[in-house]
Amino acid sequence: MHLVGVDVEEAKRSDGADFVVNNGMTWPILVDPDARSRGFFGMGVPVTWFIDKDGVVVHKKIGVLNSEQELRDLVIKYLHLTVN
Repeated sequence: MHLVGVDVEEAKRSDGADFVVNNGMTWPILVDPDARSRGFFGMGVPVTWFIDKDGVVVHKKIGVLNSEQELRDLVIKYLHLTVN
């Protein structure tokens, strides 16, 4: 399992960096300043996409994840994976 964040089209790059720090995100965060990925993911960020091993989107969580536990619970529910 891989977890990657994509920071899309911030007014200032520091806005995304502050969000990452304030929310305790420790996984890799890619920056998309030109919003090229918006065509794939659409509007409504923040959005967390759960994509299975076959590349199928099995769930889309719109809005901020409130905790690491919420993320773990969603991974277990939608990807059927055990999270340490």
